Amino acid sequence: MKIAVIYSTQAGHVIQHRGPLAHEEYPLENVQRIVDALRVLEHEVVLLEGDQDIIERLQNFFGEVPDGQWPGLVFNLAFGMQGQLRYCQMPALLDTLGLPYIGSSPWGHALASDKAAAKALFQHYGLPTPAFAVMRSADDPDPGMSYPLVVKPVAEASSFGLHLVHTVREMRDAVRENLVEYQQPVLVEQFVDGRELSISILGNGSTAEPLPAVEVILSTDGLPVYTREDKNGTALRRFELLCPAAVSDAINGVLQRVALQAFDVLHCRDWARVEFRMDEHDQLYLLEVNTLPGLGVLASLPVSAKAIGLGDLPAVVNRLVQVATARYRDSA
Repeated sequence: MKIAVIYSTQAGHVIQHRGPLAHEEYPLENVQRIVDALRVLEHEVVLLEGDQDIIERLQNFFGEVPDGQWPGLVFNLAFGMQGQLRYCQMPALLDTLGLPYIGSSPWGHALASDKAAAKALFQHYGLPTPAFAVMRSADDPDPGMSYPLVVKPVAEASSFGLHLVHTVREMRDAVRENLVEYQQPVLVEQFVDGRELSISILGNGSTAEPLPAVEVILSTDGLPVYTREDKNGTALRRFELLCPAAVSDAINGVLQRVALQAFDVLHCRDWARVEFRMDEHDQLYLLEVNTLPGLGVLASLPVSAKAIGLGDLPAVVNRLVQVATARYRDSA
């Protein structure tokens, strides 16, 4: 099958740089590992940067495709280059071009990317999530929650801009810093002291499969949250990804059920990672859903995939290709 792997960087060509630039990029070494995995599976693969020239590049690769004929697939790893809700940009373009792709639609990415919108939906559907407020100014009224609080941009991933604050002054300073840096509203959320857990999901509808839970075991010589530095491997402290997480069957069942509900509520497709915290009373709190989860060596999804027999990256990538292909053919 023809498969185009698309990624994005700040250095990509655009007509003009305007608005907030993307802070997040899929590491090129991880992108190349996915390309190599697809080639091991004997697909015809091209690696493309998702900038202003992407339409011409896709046209050159896929050629003219008559209506109703399967053109191949796009493996979308593009976080977007600039502007708001950047995860939506490449899927919207691919929908416009009529090219099938792995991952959520613009709708799913938008709902998941806006953490406040996602949490409002979680509350509406009765899914447990920490109390929160959205601040558009550092001088907005105090949100009225007990400290400590987590402060982060409302629509960034990978723990960008994350602060754990203990006083009103720290909270307002963190809000002010995020407003300047990320040019978007700021989420202020009740901190849940406890264990960090995640459930990855592969599939759609009745065939969506929650993978075994992963727990992030953090050393005690840093913040009690999974930081940006932890995720990209630059933190000085050590951490461990434990899978399956050491939780009871009952708690594991709740994790999987709530993860699937969150995946459905946010209209996600094909794959995602659902983040939780669990307090000392074993109460679970749904934090967010990542619709472009990592596949690198420090990522949770490959660890949990290994626990169900998808032991290497080609096996994981092959499952994603199968899942997306089946979704499109079922909807034809």
